[in-house]
Amino acid sequence: MNGFDIFKYLYSLNLAFNDFEWLEDKKFGDFELLVSVILTQNTNWKNVLKALENLKKANISSLEQIKNLEDKELALLIKPSGFYNTKAKRIKTFINAILKDYENLEYFKENVNREWLLGIKGLGFESADSILNYLCKREILVVDAYTNRLALALNYEFLNYEELREFFESGIEQNQDELCKILGKKYKLYALYQIFHALIISFVKTYFKGSKISDQGKEILKNIY
Repeated sequence: MNGFDIFKYLYSLNLAFNDFEWLEDKKFGDFELLVSVILTQNTNWKNVLKALENLKKANISSLEQIKNLEDKELALLIKPSGFYNTKAKRIKTFINAILKDYENLEYFKENVNREWLLGIKGLGFESADSILNYLCKREILVVDAYTNRLALALNYEFLNYEELREFFESGIEQNQDELCKILGKKYKLYALYQIFHALIISFVKTYFKGSKISDQGKEILKNIY
């Protein structure tokens, strides 16, 4: 079994995966994608949306505007996301680094690399890869706690993030054309990775209770083999 097999099977389950705001062609712009990567740490998605709505109501929609805010002002706006003082500092640090090293968001998107992102305090592998895939449209799959839960339910255990990512990426690039036929539309590889990530999240949210898979989920996964 590889990532390609899992992708195909999850797609066959008719999961409601297509409504996530961060998927391509949805309502999120570059600014929202960038800021949400930090807002989403240690909270649920509904709280992230509330924090983003506060920024929108305050007419904060650019890196320069964030830079000019006091930490306390930003913290108050993003309060629904939790750990707001820490997140405000991380967002400010991140955005200041972007403006210092890349001058603007477009140049950042075209030229940033994983090593640079991992050098920013508060950005781990998942956050860095989210920026690369969703914002910069790079060919890398984001894996997270949902992905790890699915892997464990399939009796796979990995030592680290990179092993988990490489397993779930396996077979997808080689079978890109077949996946596009199954999906009924031509997709670039980075977009297929976005869809796969959304399918994994949808499956886990539907068939898991916390970290444990439901009996129904177990039965469904039996048919993947």
